[in-house]
Amino acid sequence: MIKKHLKLYHSIILFILIILSLFIGRYKIDLIELLNDGLLSRDFTIFFNIRLPRVILVVFSGGALALAGLVFQSIFQNPLISPDVLGVTSGCSLGAALAIIFMAANPIMMQFMAFSTGMIAVVFSVLLSKNMGGNKILGLVISGIVTQALASAMIMILKYFADPYKELPAIDYWLMGGFHNSNWDNIIYVIPPVIISIVLLYLLRWRLKVCTMGDVQATLLGVDIKKIRIITILISTLLVSVVVSVAGVVSWIGILAPHIVKSYAKDDISQNMILTVLMGGMIMLVGDTAARSLTTTEIPISILTSLVGAPFLVYLISRRGDLNKR
Repeated sequence: MIKKHLKLYHSIILFILIILSLFIGRYKIDLIELLNDGLLSRDFTIFFNIRLPRVILVVFSGGALALAGLVFQSIFQNPLISPDVLGVTSGCSLGAALAIIFMAANPIMMQFMAFSTGMIAVVFSVLLSKNMGGNKILGLVISGIVTQALASAMIMILKYFADPYKELPAIDYWLMGGFHNSNWDNIIYVIPPVIISIVLLYLLRWRLKVCTMGDVQATLLGVDIKKIRIITILISTLLVSVVVSVAGVVSWIGILAPHIVKSYAKDDISQNMILTVLMGGMIMLVGDTAARSLTTTEIPISILTSLVGAPFLVYLISRRGDLNKR
């Protein structure tokens, strides 16, 4: 009975977290005062121009990264894969850093460059893993680590030649991830591509489920598995690049959310897709609220997500059942 209403429960919990996040922070907003003081009050300005766009951006970004992680795990049939592990996030970061230095951090160009280098990272990781013998699951993880190292090296080269008073601090702080610059303009750049991508992946959910059965079974059922993989990789990389272009590097959401959902729901992408999106929004919202509330200065959110995500990956690797799961 409970499992039948999981989407409803997730939605209710996310709604409660949204309400709490809107009023929690270093500057506390009182709901009664907000209603009494009207549109010209300081509380309303903070609520509408700072808190509301930030919360919306955080929820959609968390959902986007979580869904990208779920799709990558499904199409590669690898429970350890996420945008971070595969090297997609690092690749997108390289493109965004290039845009910061050479294109004056233009939002559209940051998205384009992040998407382009993210796709290059995916292709490189997949090709590299095919040349590795042994366990294919670990091979893809190792190739992702190599991709991350190469992307990180290129970013360090860019930082070495960047303006130390303007571009270098911007890249450094941006790479740590955060939503401190959230505004309504960011929402215009993020929400449309995220919604379109989620809808497209949802329409492909049954084909993605068939892909998890293996190449032979998918072919017998009439699914063009190569075409589906290319399409879903493109869409998933777009989701990651959109988030990276506005929030920097936010790590581990793509592996945390899908596995948390799988721990109490069926391991079925056709059923878990919406649950994973909602879970990603919840995790990101909790992390962002903590990042801007725990100390007098905002903590980069990737510090908090990494403290949870890295041990979680070690836990997954230690479970041999996950490694042998096809």
